[in-house]
Amino acid sequence: MLRRTGECNQCGECCKTLNITAVRDVTLNQHRSIKELELYLSYRGIRLVGEDIERNQLLYSIDIPCQQLGSENECKVHHNSEAKPLLCHRYPIEPDDSEECSYQFQTSPPLSQ
Repeated sequence: MLRRTGECNQCGECCKTLNITAVRDVTLNQHRSIKELELYLSYRGIRLVGEDIERNQLLYSIDIPCQQLGSENECKVHHNSEAKPLLCHRYPIEPDDSEECSYQFQTSPPLSQ
């Protein structure tokens, strides 16, 4: 199991795109091929960024910045736990490709039985 360490440095990278997970089987049943799906998504400004066959997931990304992202990439509600959505508090829940993000992930030792 991975454990997140570090603190948010307010780089804003996690707030510039919207990531969506879709059910792979259901989605592919609506298209003739993965290439057709990618074409369909591209017409709407959506990118297929990953596929997890084991979990039956497709991962999409849309460049839609959060309305609470300031001009200096700071979160306007970062220090207001009432206004900051739970998803934002928990992000990232797994390693991110962003070099700017200061969070790191380490392997946790297994729990004792």
